[in-house]
Amino acid sequence: MLLYIVVLLFLIFQISVRGNTVLVTLYAMELQASTFYLGIIVAMSSLFPMLFAAFAGRLSDRIGYQLPFVVGALGTSLALFLPYIFKDQLFILLISQSLFGLCQIFTIVTVQNLIGALSNKETRSSYFSTFSLGVSLSNFLGPLITGFSIDHFHFNYTFLLLAAIAVIPGVLFNWIKVPKSVINDETNRGKFAELLVMRSLRKTFITSGIILTGVGMYEFYFPIYAKNIGLSASIIGVILSCNAIAYILSRLFMQSLTNRFKEETVLGGCLSISAVAFLLIPLFDHYILLMIISFIMGLGLGCCQPLSIVMAYSKSPRGRSGEVLGIRLMINKSVQFFVPILFGSLGSIIGFFPIFWSNAALFLFSGYSLFEKKSTSQKSNSLNQ
Repeated sequence: MLLYIVVLLFLIFQISVRGNTVLVTLYAMELQASTFYLGIIVAMSSLFPMLFAAFAGRLSDRIGYQLPFVVGALGTSLALFLPYIFKDQLFILLISQSLFGLCQIFTIVTVQNLIGALSNKETRSSYFSTFSLGVSLSNFLGPLITGFSIDHFHFNYTFLLLAAIAVIPGVLFNWIKVPKSVINDETNRGKFAELLVMRSLRKTFITSGIILTGVGMYEFYFPIYAKNIGLSASIIGVILSCNAIAYILSRLFMQSLTNRFKEETVLGGCLSISAVAFLLIPLFDHYILLMIISFIMGLGLGCCQPLSIVMAYSKSPRGRSGEVLGIRLMINKSVQFFVPILFGSLGSIIGFFPIFWSNAALFLFSGYSLFEKKSTSQKSNSLNQ
């Protein structure tokens, strides 16, 4: 029962997080921000997570889950409230997104660590699959609610709405009883760099970074591309929600897939499917076709992130699971920080084809390397028999 309560509260919180991504991008464009300035604004939400994600994880290992979750949720709400107070000011988006990123990372790392603590070795995949379904529902509801709110109530009141949504789980989480974190003095004295270079964790960190490169590119560039071809905020929200629906479907089948195939095989297949979607996006400008392509991409990416969380938690040293999950998010946020800055102006300079197709090439290469690794290991096993 506790699992479902935690997932529900995080689902509500994540609606505001996913809505913020769409809202800030479209609001900055409404205020005539250049693509480079827009890239800086989007990147600011990843700056502090990139720097403090590992610390946030270690904090949840040491002091427990309640305080980091509550402070993170209330701080996120405050960050979303700032653009409502200071209307039509681009500079306030830099401050808002910096605070938003700093606060939400404490909530995200803490919840992932808590889900792992509630599970055991046998139930871990199932628990994280349930958690991922909740995230997928919020990924569907966030852009959808935000898109329609922008069109009907404008940007300022949408910030107020998302701020109110973020407060709810922060208040209610105080009322639930969660288990204490596992404290291990020996492992907590370990160095951060030791985890970063551990061979068992390295593959998980690299794979997670590749996945988030694709997710970050899609979340940043697709609203810009859609706006450039004349789609409304509501239609953009619907298209992004189709991606989230596919996430839900793929995660419903994640457990059966991992029971039948190795994790490398599942990840390789998912990356290949997503690569096809990236190839197709810039070829079409009709919203129905873009909804289908977004759905295909969601089918591919849906299993990737929860699998990387399960792998990271399962291979964590005892008492340092939060720190490992924090390092994983640190790498993810590093990607999300640098991608908008490095590629922020490229869309207007070289067009969208190279942007989406370069990402497709990265995914195809990564998927192929996972298949190749799998087939190589199978061959060596057959020789040993």
